[in-house]
Amino acid sequence: MPRTKGRATGRTGGRMAAGDTLTRRSGWAVISPAAIIVLIFFVIPIVYFLRFSFETPSTTEFAIPTFTVKNFGDFFASSYYVHTLIRTLVIAVAATALTLVLAIPVAHLIVLCGPKLKSAMIIATVFPLLVGNVVRSIGWVAILGYNGVVNTVLLKLHIITAPLKMLHSPVTVGIAISSVVVPIMVLTLQASMEALDPATERAALSLGSRPFRTFVTVTMPQIIPGIIAGTSLVFVLCLNSYSTPLLVGGSQVPMLAPAIYTAITTNNNWPFGAAMAAILLVLCLIVVVLYGWLVRRLFEAWRKETR
Repeated sequence: MPRTKGRATGRTGGRMAAGDTLTRRSGWAVISPAAIIVLIFFVIPIVYFLRFSFETPSTTEFAIPTFTVKNFGDFFASSYYVHTLIRTLVIAVAATALTLVLAIPVAHLIVLCGPKLKSAMIIATVFPLLVGNVVRSIGWVAILGYNGVVNTVLLKLHIITAPLKMLHSPVTVGIAISSVVVPIMVLTLQASMEALDPATERAALSLGSRPFRTFVTVTMPQIIPGIIAGTSLVFVLCLNSYSTPLLVGGSQVPMLAPAIYTAITTNNNWPFGAAMAAILLVLCLIVVVLYGWLVRRLFEAWRKETR
């Protein structure tokens, strides 16, 4: 009997091993085309561009092929660029937090709606993504400008006697960036909430928990993976915003992405622009990895407490 069982187990194990190998090969076959495209059109161009960061600026060509870290030293030696980096980080963090606060109720409302209304709300959420960032940023300029809609209404209502200066401030830039990326956060959270078991919320409500407390203590912890994915993606987009800071903030609120563009196109300083791009890339990776690690630790601590 043991020998028969052993042979059966061996055949079963062999089939499982063959199945695992087939599954692994199928997985590689599925992701290989996408991986090749990403490698050719994303990784190689970035690596090719970032190599300029270790070369010497030139007025007659892209750069002089050398190996130097002077471009990075010049960046951190300049108070203007260091403040630009800090400002970019602060605005990105604030815009991400504002986006999360705005997106959670919208995503929750979409999940609770019926099929027809849900489809309409998803279309309404996606529609702004069909319009370019430049158009949406110009919309903010038209709304908040010196002769914009808000100032015109306030003047007509005699609430103010002179137009307010609302553009070219970090707060306005942060709000404008949030409006650009909020659809992405809504869709990410909505997908995460759709996977929840509604019975958990109903059980909490039937036990007398208030809706807000139920959402905070029951729903919110279960969508932490969605929050991690959404906030990470939105944070990186905020950190790399170009058109919105340029149009809404102008030269009064410089951020890093417009500074990179200026260094390359206006100053023809490819090495310094590439050095700033490398700093921005490393910063994105560090913040996203640390953020994901911290939130996962909090999520695991919460799961242990609820067992």
